[in-house]
Amino acid sequence: MSVYPRNLSAFLNRLSGYNKNNVKMNVLGSATARPGDTIQVDLPTNSIVDLNSLAWSFHVLYPDPGHGDGTSVPGHAEAHISRLTVEVNGQTLVNLNNYNTLFHALLYMSATDDYIRQRLVTTGDGSATGIANAATLDRDYVIDTWLGFLGTAKPQFIDTSLLGNVRITLTLAQGPDVVMGTANSAAARTYTISDQYFSCDVVSISDGIYDSMIDQRLASGAPIEVPFKNYFSFTSTPATMAQQFNFHVASQSIDRLWAVPRKSSYNAAGANAAALAVATAGPAHPIITLDQASFRFASCGGQDFQWQINNTLYPNWTSRKAQDWFQHTKLALGDQGNMLSGSYPMGHQNYTDHFFVLAQSLEHRTDGDERFMSGVDTRGAAASCYFRSTAGHAAGALAGGAHVFQVVFAECTSSLKIHPHEYRMNKSYPNTTAGWVP
Repeated sequence: MSVYPRNLSAFLNRLSGYNKNNVKMNVLGSATARPGDTIQVDLPTNSIVDLNSLAWSFHVLYPDPGHGDGTSVPGHAEAHISRLTVEVNGQTLVNLNNYNTLFHALLYMSATDDYIRQRLVTTGDGSATGIANAATLDRDYVIDTWLGFLGTAKPQFIDTSLLGNVRITLTLAQGPDVVMGTANSAAARTYTISDQYFSCDVVSISDGIYDSMIDQRLASGAPIEVPFKNYFSFTSTPATMAQQFNFHVASQSIDRLWAVPRKSSYNAAGANAAALAVATAGPAHPIITLDQASFRFASCGGQDFQWQINNTLYPNWTSRKAQDWFQHTKLALGDQGNMLSGSYPMGHQNYTDHFFVLAQSLEHRTDGDERFMSGVDTRGAAASCYFRSTAGHAAGALAGGAHVFQVVFAECTSSLKIHPHEYRMNKSYPNTTAGWVP
């Protein structure tokens, strides 16, 4: 859309009139926000915006817990985001619910130690910090890693002169889903965000080549297409993992399916007490010692995991071994056998009790950056999908009357299509209408 084709690179070794600068964007409305509030920002208009550079900087105040109790704050700033939406000219392009759950699932299955260390500078210190009575804690965060359209659009350079107004809306997570504590500190499990702003790189190219490319494309009548990863979430609360969860997805390409179960008491006031000490067998790694109960995913005693789309089973066999579940998930990410890939789990029980994520790939994978739509096509009639499992696995089994709270994500390829509405021969940008295909 706004990058030069690779087969022309030999003729474009020098970009004349190229300029790039980082700009600051203030949020719309109040600069102060609390749990459940929405934060909105508009991308720069009539500009070529580099989505990969988008960052949100903000300050968070966690109040005095009172009662002499200790609370713990999230190790990753993305915990504060419950939902992310992107609107183009008032039309919803992305509506990603359970954003913080999805982010942690992807992080647990792919983050390397080097990446984790880099994040300590911008998104917290990675620890569950106790707060004493009559004390407060404040932190400054920067979020510059995004899921969905903002992080996966190809190309990542978006011309807002063609799209029109692009508005990003963040819905903040409720306090109990973010701030953990002991049994008596529920009233203090909240936070206040202030001193917030966004920033991104804006590019300008004044040599005329870019304008000519866009003019010729739109004059031909063909739309400009921008594919991106989109996620649809579904939740269920079965009594045990002996369950079959039915959900429906209509998409041109279902690429992967994700299951993220955890115990229903994940956000209870005293749920994090056990997280401040190593609760499982295995190495006493700080990641496990200080993990947050809200984002502690567990198999909950499940086994024999399997997906079904219409009448096809994925995979076509089941297993009761944790190493098979982990191997399937890494295979779904394309990381099987990759010595440079990373993940949080450090053993079977660490995986089943703290960082349990199950994924199934349905798409063709390549080593390059080709844009294939090769997942399951369910347009016309939404596919009837199932996530199935049985109960009985010892590790991570439910106890004390707890049941399961599980989130299932369907990862799909969606497309933003920019259609020429009226082409003017004076070489100015045409009026366009933007639509999207799920």
